[in-house]
Amino acid sequence: MNKTRKPSRSLFLRLWLRALTVKRPQAALGVAAVLMGAALATALLNLHDGVRRKMTQEFRAYGANAMVSARGDASGGASSSLLGQDVLSGLAAWRESTPGAVLAPMLHVVMRLRPAQIDQRLPEFQNVVVVGTDFEALRTLYPNWRIADEWARHGVPVPQGDCVVGTRVASTLRLATNSEISVEPAETAQGTATALKCRISGILSTGGAEDDQLFVPLAALQRAAALDGNMSVVELLIPGEAAEVERTVAELGTRFPQAGVRPVRAIVESQGKVLGTIRWLLVALTALILVIVALCVMATMTALVLERKKDIAIMKALGATDRLIMRLFLCEGAGMGLTGGLLGFGVGLLLARELGLKLFGVPLDPAWWTLPLVGLGSVAIAVLATAFPVRMAQAVQPATTLKGV
Repeated sequence: MNKTRKPSRSLFLRLWLRALTVKRPQAALGVAAVLMGAALATALLNLHDGVRRKMTQEFRAYGANAMVSARGDASGGASSSLLGQDVLSGLAAWRESTPGAVLAPMLHVVMRLRPAQIDQRLPEFQNVVVVGTDFEALRTLYPNWRIADEWARHGVPVPQGDCVVGTRVASTLRLATNSEISVEPAETAQGTATALKCRISGILSTGGAEDDQLFVPLAALQRAAALDGNMSVVELLIPGEAAEVERTVAELGTRFPQAGVRPVRAIVESQGKVLGTIRWLLVALTALILVIVALCVMATMTALVLERKKDIAIMKALGATDRLIMRLFLCEGAGMGLTGGLLGFGVGLLLARELGLKLFGVPLDPAWWTLPLVGLGSVAIAVLATAFPVRMAQAVQPATTLKGV
């Protein structure tokens, strides 16, 4: 048994290599078709992966994509609209187990802002929304905010006792960096609220409501407003695409039933719509390219079968079975697919790099998970495209084909 198998396998290997090398122009055409398809598929898949990562990073610059706030109760009152320290502790534990997540606790209190040096030409005070927060988390959450100061440019933490004021408030009261200000409870404030003095270390300009606000350290405002351990809202930046954000919001809502967790629809839906459109476009283009490649390989293999009809008839006359003929052509197609797929993958990486430079100004990192996908896909497409020519080869009749030869 073994003595007969070894020559059979050796003969099959020689026939396969002979088929790939004798008809070089036709074989080269099939390999070139697979190479072009694999290159374009690799470039599009790497572009999709790069666009997804780049777009996710770009959407991070828009800030929080989820909010946590108090559900409130029927009794109303100030405490019904505030979150407790237990919620913040639970969210901090979630952040530690979620790489890339950011949370910024905020307490909003309406207070009177009064400059330390009164100018008779200016208002004596102005009612502003004072926001107590974590400056480091806020800076990570909103990297595009423009703050005119040194610590924002160089990453120096905000000193204790310092604050950041919105540009419209600073313009109204003619406040500048290093100005001393005092914020005190409004007339409607109750309890043991006290005044808070701070030095302006930055002037914030966002073009939004923040330009009318004053930002101070959270603990300082909690003490001044007699709201120790309380927050108005916690802004979250959940990493991932829209579906992942929605899923995480649902999980946090279940974990914290005493709070209301909701996504920021404008950001989440925009991200999902943009990435969904790009994904659909790239997948459709990839599918179209693969269909064209399959047709090219089918045409090439059909031409090879037609040229080898006499060779196939001689093989059958010498005892070759239809199964052997099928294996020979399928292996030939697989060889074309593997060669073209591997070469096309390298070309596709170079093409994706150039597209990344054109679109984003930076080269895209290679997505190596596409290598087995492109390689195996190229082999599978080439084998499937060979199925029809194989049926033609199996239908060759030695007596009819060799008649008159």
